[in-house]
Amino acid sequence: MNLSRLIIQFGIPGTTLLFLFFELILPLFLRHRPRGQVRRRVAKAYVFLLTFMFLSTYSEVVSEPIRYQIPGVFGEGMFFQIDPVNFPLLMLTGVLWLLIGSFSREDIHYLFYTLVYLATIGTLLAGDLLTFFLFFEIMTFASYALMVYHRGEEQLEAGAVYIYMGIIGGLLVLAGLLLLVAYTGQLQWDAVGEAVREMKWINYLIAFFLLTGFSVKAALMPFHFWMPRVYPEAPFAVIALSSGLLIKVGIYGMIQLFSVSALLPSLFFQRVGFILLWLGLISMSFGALAALMQSQMKRLLAYSSISQIGYIVTGLGLGFYLGSEGVLGFAGSFFHLLNHSLYKVLWILVAATIYFSTKETNMYKLGNLYRTMPLTFFFGLIAFMGITGMPGFNGYASKTVLYQGLAEASETGHASLAYAGLLFKAASAGTVAYAAKFLYHVFLKSFSVSLKEKPAYPQWMNFSMAMLSLFILWIGLFPHQLMTWVVIPASHHLPFDPSITDIKITGMNFWQWKNLSSSLLTYSTGLLLLFAGLRFHLFQKNLPRWASAEKFLYRPMITACDRFATYCVQKYEAPIIFGDALIYAILLFCVMFILIVRSLLGLSM
Repeated sequence: MNLSRLIIQFGIPGTTLLFLFFELILPLFLRHRPRGQVRRRVAKAYVFLLTFMFLSTYSEVVSEPIRYQIPGVFGEGMFFQIDPVNFPLLMLTGVLWLLIGSFSREDIHYLFYTLVYLATIGTLLAGDLLTFFLFFEIMTFASYALMVYHRGEEQLEAGAVYIYMGIIGGLLVLAGLLLLVAYTGQLQWDAVGEAVREMKWINYLIAFFLLTGFSVKAALMPFHFWMPRVYPEAPFAVIALSSGLLIKVGIYGMIQLFSVSALLPSLFFQRVGFILLWLGLISMSFGALAALMQSQMKRLLAYSSISQIGYIVTGLGLGFYLGSEGVLGFAGSFFHLLNHSLYKVLWILVAATIYFSTKETNMYKLGNLYRTMPLTFFFGLIAFMGITGMPGFNGYASKTVLYQGLAEASETGHASLAYAGLLFKAASAGTVAYAAKFLYHVFLKSFSVSLKEKPAYPQWMNFSMAMLSLFILWIGLFPHQLMTWVVIPASHHLPFDPSITDIKITGMNFWQWKNLSSSLLTYSTGLLLLFAGLRFHLFQKNLPRWASAEKFLYRPMITACDRFATYCVQKYEAPIIFGDALIYAILLFCVMFILIVRSLLGLSM
């Protein structure tokens, strides 16, 4: 057994058990020191050690995935693996957890914060559907506990929406999982594709349940409405975790389905991919339009994430649609997933710094902050360049790959794809407009009622924003390095034709005048849209009622769930009911503790 496997099989469970000991036992003996400070240091050390352990496996993972099993759990055992697809996500998770945690030192509960991290990496490492679902649900309830930790009325209301949608998404995934097991008897991702080769109509039903459940988690239209309801009341640290990482778990579930698509009927996945592609295009366009209408920073950030998820799903749907030749779609989607996590978290931290200094989230009540907060303005400008795709910043590279994939598909695919490129450009112009709107109202507009003096905020906040800015600039200036180290190995791991991958991705020229001029045209259109909107007050209008998915989906589902739950409680559980999702989160924490101990005992035998 080589060093990498020893680290994964013994180092990760052992480090996790040690963390649980320090988290639960050590603070009891440190009565003369602040427990929060101890928890913060222990959590940061734990995340750093696990991230370093994952990093040490890179040389082996790119050549062959590392697979391991905890035997005896749930009968068949729990399967885990590290491969070229989840490896960069594991690294991204560790880096962002450390940076967000360092930025928001006093705003989070580190036990739940670390539990969400543990559940997230467990979901990414899952080698079978049951393990994936277990950690998927732990992540949902642990993040809910983190969100409502302060237990304010607004936080509890937002948490109720979040947990409702999380449960609905989890139940849909569970329905798809149960159908797969019933019809195939298989649980491992690798075995599912071969097992369902001959299944016919049931393929579509399974795909509907799984993809809808993942779409709810990812806030893809028309299941996006929970995000703008939850974000305004959630702490900035939770918003950063959600946009940067948690919603990406739903995307990762879609990628896992794609990893077995080569074994399934091509017509089936062409249809699924076509639907995903258009849902992504609609989501990116609607999200950009809705973001332009917002006055509150947190709601603008929410709709921005909905729009950016649309870019990622568009590329993934393109990969599904083109099958073994859809490498440009997947590469652009995966590249943009990583890029979005960096510039979006930076943007959220900029907004958090502004709120920390002004106690104001209404952009229309801010302005002229570039004078008193020049460094924050600089970081906000970098986030703006990243999200809008300015050449030399990371968003430009991934959007270029996505657009080339759409252009290629429009020549050989369905006739409607001829309009996909135009919709992509329109959404990109909208992105420029709403991101520029944020900069104008917060930093450049010559009016402010919220801040009269230079703010005094902790300097550690600048460290996290500076590190994210460096990542954005490095990827933007040297996109081929991330392509070579991360995107190409991930593409080779999935069912794409290797020769097509090498031709289309390796050595891609990002700096062609056609790509640069397209970016400049997008900027000009977006800034013109912003000017027109400000001049004619177009951004202060509300969306029509018929455009509200909440009215047609969320409220009917919640009403039905409330009535059913009330009936059950009144008839059967009234004498004993004391339910609180926080209690459930603690129970899940205990279950995880038992699984870790079981894994160590099983591996030592």
